[in-house]
Amino acid sequence: MVPYAADSPFKAISILYRKSHIWLNNGCAQYDLTAAQAVVIMIVCDFKVLTQDEITKRLSLDKSVIAKTVSKLEERGFLVRATNAKDKRTYDIRPTEKAWTVYPSIRDQVEQCFARMTRSMSEEERDTFQRLLSRVAQSVLEQEG
Repeated sequence: MVPYAADSPFKAISILYRKSHIWLNNGCAQYDLTAAQAVVIMIVCDFKVLTQDEITKRLSLDKSVIAKTVSKLEERGFLVRATNAKDKRTYDIRPTEKAWTVYPSIRDQVEQCFARMTRSMSEEERDTFQRLLSRVAQSVLEQEG
Protein backbone atom coordinates (compact mmCIF):
# COMPACT_ATOMS: atom_id res chain seq x y z
CA MET A 1 0.00 0.00 0.00
CA VAL A 2 1.26 3.50 -0.88
CA PRO A 3 1.46 5.87 2.12
CA TYR A 4 -1.18 8.59 2.17
CA ALA A 5 0.57 11.99 1.91
CA ALA A 6 -2.42 14.28 1.57
CA ASP A 7 -3.31 14.18 5.26
CA SER A 8 -0.77 16.94 5.98
CA PRO A 9 0.76 19.63 3.76
CA PHE A 10 3.99 19.37 5.75
CA LYS A 11 4.21 15.63 5.14
CA ALA A 12 3.58 16.22 1.43
CA ILE A 13 6.31 18.92 1.28
CA SER A 14 8.72 16.64 3.11
CA ILE A 15 8.06 13.79 0.67
CA LEU A 16 8.46 16.09 -2.34
CA TYR A 17 11.73 17.50 -0.97
CA ARG A 18 13.20 14.09 -0.17
CA LYS A 19 12.16 12.39 -3.41
CA SER A 20 13.26 15.30 -5.60
CA HIS A 21 16.70 15.25 -3.95
CA ILE A 22 17.00 11.49 -4.41
CA TRP A 23 16.07 11.83 -8.10
CA LEU A 24 18.43 14.78 -8.61
CA ASN A 25 21.26 12.98 -6.77
CA ASN A 26 20.77 9.98 -9.07
CA GLY A 27 20.58 12.15 -12.18
CA CYS A 28 23.74 14.11 -11.33
CA ALA A 29 25.78 11.10 -10.18
CA GLN A 30 27.21 10.80 -13.71
CA TYR A 31 29.06 14.09 -13.02
CA ASP A 32 29.98 13.05 -9.48
CA LEU A 33 27.74 15.84 -8.15
CA THR A 34 25.23 15.81 -5.33
CA ALA A 35 21.83 17.48 -5.69
CA ALA A 36 22.99 20.30 -3.41
CA GLN A 37 26.11 20.91 -5.51
CA ALA A 38 24.09 20.78 -8.73
CA VAL A 39 21.65 23.40 -7.43
CA VAL A 40 24.54 25.75 -6.54
CA ILE A 41 26.06 25.30 -10.01
CA MET A 42 22.65 25.93 -11.57
CA ILE A 43 21.99 29.16 -9.66
CA VAL A 44 25.49 30.53 -10.31
CA CYS A 45 25.12 29.76 -14.03
CA ASP A 46 21.63 31.30 -14.04
CA PHE A 47 23.00 34.59 -12.67
CA LYS A 48 26.54 34.31 -14.14
CA VAL A 49 28.04 35.92 -11.02
CA LEU A 50 26.85 35.92 -7.41
CA THR A 51 28.43 36.61 -4.07
CA GLN A 52 28.45 33.77 -1.57
CA ASP A 53 25.93 35.74 0.51
CA GLU A 54 23.60 36.07 -2.50
CA ILE A 55 23.75 32.31 -3.08
CA THR A 56 22.92 31.78 0.60
CA LYS A 57 19.93 34.13 0.42
CA ARG A 58 18.60 32.83 -2.91
CA LEU A 59 18.71 29.21 -1.72
CA SER A 60 17.76 30.06 1.88
CA LEU A 61 20.47 27.80 3.26
CA ASP A 62 22.95 28.14 6.09
CA LYS A 63 26.05 30.23 5.30
CA SER A 64 28.41 27.47 6.39
CA VAL A 65 26.70 24.93 4.12
CA ILE A 66 27.05 27.24 1.12
CA ALA A 67 30.67 28.07 2.04
CA LYS A 68 31.57 24.36 2.14
CA THR A 69 29.70 23.62 -1.07
CA VAL A 70 31.29 26.54 -2.94
CA SER A 71 34.76 25.54 -1.68
CA LYS A 72 34.24 21.95 -2.80
CA LEU A 73 33.00 23.07 -6.23
CA GLU A 74 35.93 25.46 -6.54
CA GLU A 75 38.39 22.65 -5.69
CA ARG A 76 36.74 20.47 -8.34
CA GLY A 77 36.96 23.17 -11.00
CA PHE A 78 33.27 24.07 -11.33
CA LEU A 79 33.42 27.54 -9.77
CA VAL A 80 35.97 30.34 -9.39
CA ARG A 81 36.09 32.88 -6.63
CA ALA A 82 37.41 36.43 -7.11
CA THR A 83 37.49 39.43 -4.80
CA ASN A 84 34.52 41.73 -5.35
CA ALA A 85 35.63 45.08 -6.83
CA LYS A 86 33.26 47.09 -4.61
CA ASP A 87 33.79 45.18 -1.34
CA LYS A 88 37.18 43.56 -0.81
CA ARG A 89 35.74 41.41 2.01
CA THR A 90 33.33 39.74 -0.41
CA TYR A 91 33.97 37.20 -3.14
CA ASP A 92 32.25 36.97 -6.51
CA ILE A 93 31.49 33.39 -7.51
CA ARG A 94 31.47 32.57 -11.23
CA PRO A 95 30.96 29.35 -13.17
CA THR A 96 33.88 27.82 -15.05
CA GLU A 97 33.71 26.18 -18.46
CA LYS A 98 33.32 22.87 -16.60
CA ALA A 99 30.18 24.23 -14.90
CA TRP A 100 28.78 25.50 -18.20
CA THR A 101 29.36 22.03 -19.66
CA VAL A 102 27.18 20.28 -17.03
CA TYR A 103 24.66 23.12 -16.68
CA PRO A 104 22.28 21.98 -19.48
CA SER A 105 22.20 18.47 -18.04
CA ILE A 106 21.51 19.78 -14.52
CA ARG A 107 18.63 21.92 -15.82
CA ASP A 108 17.33 18.88 -17.70
CA GLN A 109 17.55 16.74 -14.54
CA VAL A 110 15.60 19.37 -12.57
CA GLU A 111 12.93 19.46 -15.29
CA GLN A 112 12.74 15.66 -15.28
CA CYS A 113 12.30 15.65 -11.50
CA PHE A 114 9.47 18.17 -11.75
CA ALA A 115 7.85 16.19 -14.58
CA ARG A 116 8.14 13.02 -12.53
CA MET A 117 6.51 14.55 -9.45
CA THR A 118 3.70 16.08 -11.52
CA ARG A 119 3.15 13.23 -13.97
CA SER A 120 -0.46 12.71 -12.86
CA MET A 121 -1.30 16.38 -13.53
CA SER A 122 -2.56 18.01 -16.68
CA GLU A 123 -0.38 20.70 -18.27
CA GLU A 124 -2.66 23.37 -16.83
CA GLU A 125 -2.45 21.83 -13.33
CA ARG A 126 1.33 21.56 -13.65
CA ASP A 127 1.62 25.25 -14.62
CA THR A 128 -0.67 26.27 -11.75
CA PHE A 129 1.26 24.10 -9.29
CA GLN A 130 4.59 25.59 -10.40
CA ARG A 131 3.20 29.12 -10.14
CA LEU A 132 1.80 28.45 -6.65
CA LEU A 133 5.05 26.85 -5.47
CA SER A 134 6.98 29.91 -6.64
CA ARG A 135 4.50 32.22 -4.95
CA VAL A 136 4.68 30.37 -1.63
CA ALA A 137 8.49 30.23 -1.74
CA GLN A 138 8.64 33.98 -2.47
CA SER A 139 6.28 34.68 0.42
CA VAL A 140 8.44 32.65 2.80
CA LEU A 141 11.61 34.43 1.67
CA GLU A 142 9.98 37.84 2.09
CA GLN A 143 9.10 36.97 5.69
CA GLU A 144 12.79 36.45 6.44
CA GLY A 145 13.56 40.03 5.41
